[in-house]
Amino acid sequence: MKNALAFLAGAAAPAAFAPLNWWPVGLLSLAVLFSLWLTAGRAAAARYGFLYGLGLFGVGASWTYISIHTFGGMPAALAGLCILLLVAALALFPAAAGFAQGIIGGRTDGDGGGGRPGAVRAVARAALVMPGAWLAAEWLRGWLFTGFPWLTAGYAFLDTPLAGWAPLGGVYAVSLAALVTAGALTVLATGRGWRGAAAAALAAVLWFGGGQLGGVEWTRRDGAPVKVAIIQNNVPLAAKWDAARAARIIGDYLDASDRHRDADLVLWPEAAAPDYLDRLPADFHRRLREHPADFIFGVLTRRRADGGWQYFNSIATATAETTATTGDRDDSTAGDQGRDSTATVTPDIDAPAALYHKQHLVPFGEFLPVEWLFGPVVRQLDIPMANFTAWPQGQPPLRAAGVRLAASLCYEDAFPAEWRAQVPAAGLLVNLSEDVWFGDSLAPHQRLQMARFRALESGRPLLRASNNGLSSVIDERGGIVAIAPQFTVAAVAAAVAPRAGITPYIARGDWPALALGAALLALGGLAARPPAG
Repeated sequence: MKNALAFLAGAAAPAAFAPLNWWPVGLLSLAVLFSLWLTAGRAAAARYGFLYGLGLFGVGASWTYISIHTFGGMPAALAGLCILLLVAALALFPAAAGFAQGIIGGRTDGDGGGGRPGAVRAVARAALVMPGAWLAAEWLRGWLFTGFPWLTAGYAFLDTPLAGWAPLGGVYAVSLAALVTAGALTVLATGRGWRGAAAAALAAVLWFGGGQLGGVEWTRRDGAPVKVAIIQNNVPLAAKWDAARAARIIGDYLDASDRHRDADLVLWPEAAAPDYLDRLPADFHRRLREHPADFIFGVLTRRRADGGWQYFNSIATATAETTATTGDRDDSTAGDQGRDSTATVTPDIDAPAALYHKQHLVPFGEFLPVEWLFGPVVRQLDIPMANFTAWPQGQPPLRAAGVRLAASLCYEDAFPAEWRAQVPAAGLLVNLSEDVWFGDSLAPHQRLQMARFRALESGRPLLRASNNGLSSVIDERGGIVAIAPQFTVAAVAAAVAPRAGITPYIARGDWPALALGAALLALGGLAARPPAG
């Protein structure tokens, strides 16, 4: 019965996240798990955590099957096996949290019953040790083996008073506040008297404090609003990489952009121009120059290295400065795919002012990790794989329409620590995405929720261009100013003012929240230590 309850609690938890946003379900789900942990030994707690994780990621990350089978071309049986292994691997993190809290806090049954020593230990375990252990597991999951920070608890509380903690400590600070609240609910459900009052007071402080912080202006307006137009052309994935359709796809983007000649800045999604930048024809650059707006668009880039090619997933800018360098002569470095007679000189791939190259690639999608191990399997099964190179170093913000923009590509916006360095010099955030890979699943909504969090953490508006839906303008508080529906050809137009100044999170990153979580673990461990003798 307890095993089934742990699994069902985990399976219900994704309802707390977008698109349903039933955040109370998230609190109740964690409270159920914490209640199971409270009287379980270490091995049982690890088992409950693992089962909870199977439910959480089996439902919440089910979209990965669509990515690797429907669009990635992996055979159905193999894709199912891969997802099962992925979910099981992710479930090890809540299992580790359960085991760790059992080591630090021990069991609370049979060591004082309803008396004061047992009551103190129960409060310490549920409200301090368990939240600290869960937060540590979330953080590890966010970077270990390139990281998978989906379904981090804090995201579910974006539209609650707890979100006020985000500019101070990021999503992990909000996670910690939610986890402590879940611990307080556990105490309320299992305790009486002073324990219930203490738990209620602790939760009230967190929620009231977050609400008060939500009214703070962490950054300031910096300059006149910029008129932006985000073009969403809903190009099917099968058509996108058909060479015969490339000219038509690019022409459609240009035609759609011509309907927004009053804009200061036009954005296209990730890899919107389905070719290498050095092979885009002279007519493409001419039409960009003739448009009164500056452009930011996704494109592939490449450079020679060690006798071969390195390929990059990139963002390019087209402004008065960058397009002035283009001409009608051939690029001698672009000779391997037969269209060089129309190539033009484009900004050098290393030019920081004109290009941004993706730094955090998707494993098994954009690159193959541990090639010696997985390479033979991929080749034997003929599984389609991209072969991009991660840009090896930090990059400065892009500049367009007179504004500096902190840039990210697709799921890079799930890793705020990796683009924090760009933010202080930037007035806006920009993310170009290709969400076709996720189909009609939870993932696009989860990604939009994470993007909104990035705006709130940094105190800056975010411009999000996606090929097949949920392109949006997000304000500095994470609110949606304008959005395009999914699976439609649309455009998002809005005026957005750049911001200056930095939030505490941008200044210090995740470490304050992580240090507080460690402090809760230590304090809770001391308070939950069994009485001597």
